[in-house]
Amino acid sequence: MTTDEAVKIFSEIEACPPLMRSKAWAAHIGKEVDWTATFFSGEMENEELAFLAFRHEASDKMIFVRASLADYSWLQSAQRGEPVRLRGRISKLGPLTIELEAVSLTQIAEAAH
Repeated sequence: MTTDEAVKIFSEIEACPPLMRSKAWAAHIGKEVDWTATFFSGEMENEELAFLAFRHEASDKMIFVRASLADYSWLQSAQRGEPVRLRGRISKLGPLTIELEAVSLTQIAEAAH
C-alpha cells in the first residue's frame, strides 16, 4: 500500500460517521503497507527493543512500531524529522494512530542541498 493508497483509506474512514469508523478500521487490519514517514520520537522498552513513533506525512497520523536496535543501529542517532521508509502490516488503527507489526525500516538519505 503506497502513501497515496493510505490517504485514500484515511479519507474513506474519516468520511464515515465517527461511531461507524471502527468497522472501517477493522477492514484494513492485516494490510501490508510501504510508507514514507518522518521519525518523531522513541523510547527503549528494554535493552534491545525500542518503541518508535513516526508521523505519516500524507495523513498526519502517528505510526507506532517496535524495532530491534540490533537490526537498526542507525536509530540510536536518528533525529526528529528524518525520513524513514516503513514496510509492515497494520495491526491496529485508531482516530489518530496506526500500529504496524513485522516492520522493516529503511533510512532515507536526504538530498544534498
